[in-house]
Amino acid sequence: DEVRKCVVYLGIDDGRGAPPESIAYKGTGFFVGVPARKVPGASFMFLVTAKHVADALSGKRFWVRANLKNGKSMNLQSVANQRWFFHPTDKAADVALFPISLDQEAFDFTALPIAMFLTEKMRLEKGIGIGDSVFITGLFVYHRGFAKNIPILRTGNIAMIPDERIPTGNFGDMEAYLIEARSIGGLSGSPVFTLARSPQEVTFVLMGLMHGHWSVDSETVVDKISQDAGIKAGVNVGIAIVTPASKILDIFNGGELRAEMEKLEALDIAQKSPTPD
Repeated sequence: DEVRKCVVYLGIDDGRGAPPESIAYKGTGFFVGVPARKVPGASFMFLVTAKHVADALSGKRFWVRANLKNGKSMNLQSVANQRWFFHPTDKAADVALFPISLDQEAFDFTALPIAMFLTEKMRLEKGIGIGDSVFITGLFVYHRGFAKNIPILRTGNIAMIPDERIPTGNFGDMEAYLIEARSIGGLSGSPVFTLARSPQEVTFVLMGLMHGHWSVDSETVVDKISQDAGIKAGVNVGIAIVTPASKILDIFNGGELRAEMEKLEALDIAQKSPTPD
C-alpha cells in the first residue's frame, strides 16, 4: 500500500468540457526524494515518468492527478512551459523528470528514496537476477478511479538482463531489463519493483520504470479491447521493457540538474546563515 502511494496519473486536457471531466489520462508518474548534499535534513522531490510520456505532454496544458488524505484527489495543472530534465548523455534513455513540491498535510503520497534504486553493484551483491519476482504499479486506463487514483498492480518476473542494448522503434538501441509481464497503454512511466532478500529481511527495490512492450501485428487475430479503445490491433507477447533505475540516478548526478540543485542548496545555506547584529 505504501509503494502505491508514490504513483500519480498524468493527463492532457482534450478541450471537451471543463476539467476534470475533460482530462484524458495518458501515463503514470511517480515521486522520488533526493537528499541535499550540503544541507542536513533537506531533500528535493521530483516527479519521474517516461520520456515518451513527457514528449506527449510537452507544450500542452497537462495535469498531475494526486491523491488527498481525505480520500479524494486533486488535479494539479502544470506551469507554463514546464521544464523537463533528461539523461545528460544517453538519448535512448526513456526517462524524464521535473522538480515538484506537495503539501504533506493535504496530499497522501510517498517519495521513493534513491537508496532504494537498483544499481548493477546492488544487483550483484543482492543476487537479483533472472526469475526473480517483479511488480508494476500505475494507471489502468480502463478504470482509473472516479474520486481518486486507484493504481493497478501487475506481477511477473525478470526474464532477461541483457549484456547488450535492445533495439526499439522510437528510441533506438536501449539499455533495458526485460520482464515477463504485460504492459499496456497508460502504464508508461510506472515504477517497476523487485525484491532484495537477506537472512534478516525482504525489501522492495526500484528496478526501473516502464517503457513499453512488443506486440505481434495480426490480420486475423484482433484484440477486441484494443480495437474499441482505438489502439492499433496486435497481440501483446507478454514481455515488457524496463528502463533501469540507474538512468534516473544519472540525471541527478550529472548535467544541468545537479548544477541547479547545488545552486538551490547554496541559496538555502546563505538564507540560514547568521547575520551580524
